[in-house]
Amino acid sequence: MRSKLILIFLFLTVLFFSSCSSLKEIENYAGENISMGVGGFASVTMEADTHQGYDWVVSSSSNSSIAKYEGKENNYGEKNTDLTKQVIKFKGLKKGKTIITLNYVKQGDMLAKKTRTVNITVY
Repeated sequence: MRSKLILIFLFLTVLFFSSCSSLKEIENYAGENISMGVGGFASVTMEADTHQGYDWVVSSSSNSSIAKYEGKENNYGEKNTDLTKQVIKFKGLKKGKTIITLNYVKQGDMLAKKTRTVNITVY
């Protein structure tokens, strides 16, 4: 019985460390600063390999009453191997500052390959 518990513990330890090793592959980008007036719009443009299933998605907002996600526009390249330029739009709701976190994920994946923050100031 004791040997089975040791084997289970070793298996879970190996599983834990193997799952954590993929965390070092995540690329984190420091915040980009954008500003807009109340009722105005601003956007950020990022490249995504949409042909391989990757996409930029909003994962969190520090204060959703300041600015909100308004949608995304994909500008595809000429060839399937070209990266898509994704234009992510935000609308200013009231004066203040918020930080939006974007994740670059592939459909079906649990972890983001990249993260990026956008610092938004609404004046």
